Amino acid sequence: MSEIKKFLLLILISMMVICISCAKKEWEGKTYQDQGVTIVENRGPGLWGDEAGDKVQFVEDLSIGVEEGEDHLMFNRYVSIAIDPGLNIYILDRQNQRLLKFDRYGNFIWQTGKKGQGPGEFQYPHDVVFTPSEDIAIRDGSMVHFFTVDGNYMNTVKLKGSFLSLEVLPDGRFLLNTWVRGQLGVAAEYHSRQGRIIRRFPIDYRYGPKLPGGAVSYGGEFNVFDNKLYLSLPGTYEIREYDLDGNILRKIRRDFEIKPPNITFKARGWLAGPSDVSGPCFLTQDKMLVNLLNIVEILSEEDYEAQKFLDFFNNKGQFLGTYPMPEDQSLLAVDSEDFFYFVQRNPYPKVSRMKMILY
Repeated sequence: MSEIKKFLLLILISMMVICISCAKKEWEGKTYQDQGVTIVENRGPGLWGDEAGDKVQFVEDLSIGVEEGEDHLMFNRYVSIAIDPGLNIYILDRQNQRLLKFDRYGNFIWQTGKKGQGPGEFQYPHDVVFTPSEDIAIRDGSMVHFFTVDGNYMNTVKLKGSFLSLEVLPDGRFLLNTWVRGQLGVAAEYHSRQGRIIRRFPIDYRYGPKLPGGAVSYGGEFNVFDNKLYLSLPGTYEIREYDLDGNILRKIRRDFEIKPPNITFKARGWLAGPSDVSGPCFLTQDKMLVNLLNIVEILSEEDYEAQKFLDFFNNKGQFLGTYPMPEDQSLLAVDSEDFFYFVQRNPYPKVSRMKMILY
């Protein structure tokens, strides 16, 4: 074979290798309709495959929280956050019964609230969300307190019942997760801005054995994005998309088995051991779905280890891959500019705003 032919053959082989290496991985799964609902069945490691850990990088843009220093930067263990359209950051320091506001650059603006039962005071604050009129709503047990974005107390609405989480819908209705009685599961109710019960959420999801006693809950809270409701089921890997009235639009599934709680029945009741937890999920501006996944490895009857991951899905619901998260870090929010807000609790509570870079 002449040198020219050898050279041309080498070029051809090199081009074939490059084409094969650059070939787009095909999605393993199927999408179909079932009674008007879109079902996305994902299989395998996702479109990113084994390279998922290299596809995503988070770069810290801002950090709020110190171990020692100014009082407004020292948080207790549990915090909730909300981000307004101007990227101002509202941190609900739950165990210190206070709400703090920082601007988008991390500068402290104001603080309100203290422990008590008077106007503008908190007992067990948990959720902080915005209303359509851009007021601040804070669920405190069975009450919802309203504040202006300047931190001024407005009023309190008393709810009828006991609840787990609060979302305020774009039309002003409350959507509240309620306790499920006699079984593990998810239930919710619609309430008016005045606290009046409108109706129950049309789907009441239950799983596992029947349980004696009162109400229980094991994950499964709603989030509102882009005028839709998103729910990661606690008993199986399924992310559900609903319209604001609770009509189901899409089910996104992954062939990953969620380990349910190990229920041990006792003479006077029952105990639930640690389990995997799927959710909550978040939506980016280009409709990429990001689902928090907590995986538990049981080491013994009294010991276990947990590791957190972020599962990524494209706007078609197709699984992209799984990103391992740093230890002791949780995702709290994604803002309108696709900044991700994480909280770490050790060695001290800190909120970090990070920019996601995809390779």
